[in-house]
This record gives sequence, structure tokens and C-alpha cells, in this order.
Amino acid sequence: MVTFQELNDLRLSQLQAAVTDWQTMIDKLVKVADGGGGAVSAADMDRKAKAADWKGQNATVTKDFVTVTAREFGDVVTVARSVHTILSGAHTKLTQHKGDLADAVSRAAKKNIYVNDKGMVSAAVPSPQAAGDAKIEPPTQAEIDAVAREISAILTAAAETDGTAATALRFHAKDRHGFESNGFKSFDAAQKSIDDSDELIALGKLDPSKITNEQLERFNTLLKAHPNDPVLAERVALGLGPEGTLKFFAGAVDLDSWENRDGGTAGTREDREKRMELLGTLEEQLGTTLATASHSTSEGMEAWKERVVALGGEDVGNGKGTGQTRVHGFQAMSNLMRHGTYEGGFLNDYGNALVTFEKENTGDVRDPGPGGKRREDVLPWDRLPSYAKIDQLHYGDTNDAGTDPMTGFMKALAHNPEAATDFFSSTDPQDNAQHVLKDRKPFNDVVPDSLGYGKSASDYTGPNASYEATGDALVAAATGVDPDDRSARPVEHTGAHRQVLDSSLKYLAERGDDFPAELRDDMAIVLTNHGDVVHHSTSALADDPKDARLLDRDQLLEVSKQISRDQNAYGMLNEGLNQELVRDIRENNADDPKETLLRAGGTVGFLEQARYQALVTDKDDPTWDAKWMYHGFGSIVNFVPGVGDLAQRGVDAVTYEWQQQEQKRIDTIQQQENEKTFVGRERQLQALADAWIKANPDHGSSRFVITGEINGAAYDANSRVKGLEGGG
Repeated sequence: MVTFQELNDLRLSQLQAAVTDWQTMIDKLVKVADGGGGAVSAADMDRKAKAADWKGQNATVTKDFVTVTAREFGDVVTVARSVHTILSGAHTKLTQHKGDLADAVSRAAKKNIYVNDKGMVSAAVPSPQAAGDAKIEPPTQAEIDAVAREISAILTAAAETDGTAATALRFHAKDRHGFESNGFKSFDAAQKSIDDSDELIALGKLDPSKITNEQLERFNTLLKAHPNDPVLAERVALGLGPEGTLKFFAGAVDLDSWENRDGGTAGTREDREKRMELLGTLEEQLGTTLATASHSTSEGMEAWKERVVALGGEDVGNGKGTGQTRVHGFQAMSNLMRHGTYEGGFLNDYGNALVTFEKENTGDVRDPGPGGKRREDVLPWDRLPSYAKIDQLHYGDTNDAGTDPMTGFMKALAHNPEAATDFFSSTDPQDNAQHVLKDRKPFNDVVPDSLGYGKSASDYTGPNASYEATGDALVAAATGVDPDDRSARPVEHTGAHRQVLDSSLKYLAERGDDFPAELRDDMAIVLTNHGDVVHHSTSALADDPKDARLLDRDQLLEVSKQISRDQNAYGMLNEGLNQELVRDIRENNADDPKETLLRAGGTVGFLEQARYQALVTDKDDPTWDAKWMYHGFGSIVNFVPGVGDLAQRGVDAVTYEWQQQEQKRIDTIQQQENEKTFVGRERQLQALADAWIKANPDHGSSRFVITGEINGAAYDANSRVKGLEGGG
């Protein structure tokens, strides 16, 4: 608490000098960090490092050192600006508080109220001379009390300013090494962040099973008021601590414990429904806040992230003393990860640990009791019998129960494509793609109550949430595009993107007809996004070990077949590759222009064989509707390179003919003779021939000849594809 004497005697000249000195420091640091006037700067070194053709160890060690050091200079500027903001704001506010105090004392004196040097307020004692000259009206007690309250309010405000400045400066001084990458934009914002984070921490340390709906709503409201506030996010994460954060969330979503508090007097049905709504909001708001905090490189947050990973296999629920893990750390954190964009290094450390834990703790179990059945290859999240499990950890738009941590983690990867690429291309400490796409056996992670009376999770036959989330993550990993970002555009592919494509083809093809239905549309997007190498491979005349662009055609055929078992996914793949066929024809980069014509026919033949195999596989239980229901280009437009009004011209004609013929033949091909393979695609091939003629006006052949050549290429390709493994 700031005393009357401290504020009254406060000298602000040194604080003002500090403000001036920090501004001078900022001006100098900005030149070092960002450059200007032709001077060498950290930003300049960063640009040169990224543009350099690094070789050997320089490709990793030296380049990383330069770029990280350059970033540190930027952090220095951020901290310097933040410190200046704090000092300048404190000077302004303390000047105001000191002035308010002097004004209050002056106004009090005019009412014959005396304030001593300790801040004590009393009625003034008039001197004999003053009493003899005129009658002095003594102040009322109410007036004295009003002055005392005003002075107390001023001192309280001064104490808040002093406390905010001290807390904000300590925020920057807490690390012995390095600088914060975040700072305060204004003094008022700093005060708000600190006050609200303190309240959030206090609420988060209450027993979550006894937190009222009103308190939980307040918690959510405070978080919502600070979107993308890195300071509040870090203070909340560190204030609750890794264990505290996970235990708070795990305890809050344990609806049974809340309902059974105080002897089972939880309240009305409306209270329960309100609680479930608040828990869904809690997951979103706390999840996005922690995502923001994860990007901090402070010592505290680095330790926080490491500890969260370490807690993944431990019980953070209320299973102590029961001998059973109620809620694993992975389960709690993964649900929070559904929201926001988490830092990539943390995601990969977390994901590697999650995969390792699953591989080491998956095995056969026998449910207890005389009739307990034996279950094979059971994930650790599904080992407990149904009566011992926590029913639900996730309260949100999707209907999964949130007990499978892979679901939330995969959603987190989908929102950070670079991290997703790293995860799916990593083979150390294990091959993550093999585990997630091939070896891992999911389970029906659904809320039993949502299935109807008398039904259990084993009765569920709908889409699997972890596979759906894995599909999103795989799309992000292979394409570099967040599938939930409708404004995103395709990025230039890297070697890691190609590695993800190769491994996804390998492991999903090895599953054969066990290919997850939930991944069909996602792989259609992936193949469309890599349309150039897919078209190059589907139109190849033979395998060629010297051709680095060539995909494994056996794997590609199997995956294309599995995609084609779903009508919408089949439509996405074919329309996406129509884009690539026309682009290839239009750009005409081949040594011989006829190559683009013949390759177009080859790809059509390949896709037709994949479609036929799909129809044969499902001939006894076809999954396609009796009517052509594909709804068009919107679902893949974000993933197709070079799409625009000009590029789309010519593609539309090919796609129109293809779609019209699909409508006619949707239920007619269960078996086919070789010579009838392309009865249903002649008009598509004709449209491609016309596109080639337009792109090559000096071709020197008739439309009939060109059309015959592309048809011949399609027939030849179909015959070649039949010779691939599984192509018969």
C-alpha cells in the first residue's frame, strides 16, 4: 500500500529520466534489429541466412544460430518497448495521482479540514487571530469522512499503479537468460491483463467439482475478453502450473463428481445442461489461451511445456487410491488442443511422447467378471471396462467423448500445417505415420447416452472421430494448408511434403480394403494437391528407378481404388485431376506436345481402372447412391494450385462432360469387358482432345486423329494398370 507521505513526497524526475533513456535505447536497438540508413542489422543477417545455399553442418547448425540470434534481437526491441510503455505509463499515472492528492488536500483546507503528513483527516483548529476576525464554520463529520474516502481512493489507485508497474517489470525480469517475445502495448492493458489473470488463477485453483456455474461462466468470460493476449495467457499457464492446469480441466469436465458433490444435491436438469454448455466453452477458451501461451520462449513456459508432455501418461483426474487412472494427462491436454494454434516444437514433442506411450501400453485385456471378454490390441484409453470409465471429457460440437487423445492432437496438427508435416515425416524416435495411418487400432469413442436406451459404445457404427481428425492432420501435413482455413491457398511443396505423400500412400495402401472410410476424401484432397506428380505417375509407361518424381504406382492404384469407393471422394479426385490435365496441356512443357495429350489419356485410363476395381469390391454392398450426387469444386478449391478464372476456362468443359456421363452410368457398371472400358468417358476424352487442339493450334492433325490418339492412350493405360499389383 502506498502511504500518504510516500505519494505526497514522491519525486518523479528520476522516473522521467528513465523513460527518456529507454526511448533512446529503443531507437538504437531498432537500428541494430531492423536496420535503416544502410547499416548492418539482425534482420539483414536473417534474410541473408535464409537465402544462402547452406551445405553440410551449415545447413542446420550455423543457419539456425543466425536465425535464432536475429530473432533474439527482435525480442530485445519488444522488451525495450514494453519496459518503456510500463515506465512511461507509470510516470503519467503517478503524476496524476500526486496531483489528485494535492488537489484533494487543497479543497479540504477550504472547508476547514486538515490533513496531516500521515494522511490523517480532522477538523482544522482555527488560530486565535483567525477566530477573532471572523466566524469559522467547522466541517461536518460527513465532510471529513468524504475527504478521508477520497484520499484513500487516491492512495489505492496509486498502489494499483505501483503494483502493476512492479508486476509488469518482473514479467520481463523473470528469466535469467533470453528475452520475452511478448510485451505490453499500453499501461492500461497491462493493468487489465494482470488483474484478470490473477482472478483467473484464483478461480482455477478452486476445487473444480465444486465450482459453481456462475464461477465457471466468469472464468470463461475473463478468457474470452483477452483473445490473443500473450501476457495473460502466459501468466495463467504459469500461475496454474502444468499439473494445476490439467487437473483443473480434468476435474471440471468430470460431470459425475460435480453432480455428486455435497451428497448429490447438484441441482436441476437445467443446471446440468447449463454446466455442459459451460464446459464446451471452457475447453475452447482455455484451449486457445494455452495455445497462445505455448508460443512463448520464456524459461517458465519451456519448463511448462516439458512438464505437460511428461504428465501425459500420469493420472490428472481423481483416480488416486482406486488403483486405476481416471484421466491421463494426454486425454486432458488433447481436448484443450482442439482449439487455437499451438507452437510446432511443443506439438511434435507432445505427439512423439503420445505415440511412444500408446505403443508401449497397447495390449490385450480381459474385462473383469465371470463373463468378461478378452479384447485384443486395446489402446490404453480403452482398457477399463465401461462401468469404470469416465463417460465424457469433451463437450463440444462433435459427438465424440474426448477419451481418445489422438483426436484432439490431430486437430491441433491440422491447425499448424508445418508441425503436421514434421510429425508425419518423422521416423525418430518412431515412424509416426506408420503408427497413426496403419498400425493403430481406434475404438468407438462415443458418449453411450447419445446412442439411445440400452446401447453401448460397441453398438456405434458412425464415423470414427480420431480417423476424421487424422484425415485433417494428414491433409495439413501433405499440403501445407490448414483444412479449416477457407481462405488458405496452396503453398510450394517441400521435400517433407513429398515424404508425407509417399508414406501415406505406402501405409494406407498396405491396409487394402481396411482403408478407413473417413480418410477417403482427405486422400482425394492430398492427391489433388500433388496433382502434378500424381498425373506424372498415373500416365507413366513403366516404373523407372531413375525418375524421382514417380510415385509407387501399385500403392497409388490401391489408394485411388479406396478413394473411389466413396462417391464424393471419387468426385473430388477426378475433378481435381481434371484441373491438372488441362493445366499440363495448357502449359505444354514437354519436349513433344503430343506427350501432354497421351499423358492425359493415360491418367483417365488409370482412374477408370481404379473406379472399376472399387465397384467390383463393393458389388454386393455398394456404397454409392443410385444417383450421381457429387456437389462440385468447392471442397477442393483451396488445395488446387493455380486456380483462377483464366485457369478454370477449359477445365469446365472437361468436368461438365465427365459429370454428365457419371450421371448416366452410376449404376450400370458392375462388370466390364476390356473393349468397353471407356464407353462412359468418351466425351471427357473428347473434351480433353479439344483442349489440347486449342493449346496446340499448329498440331497438323485432324480432330478425329487427335481424339483417336487420346482414346488409344486411355485404352493402353488401362491395360497397363491391370498388370499392376492388385490391378486385375
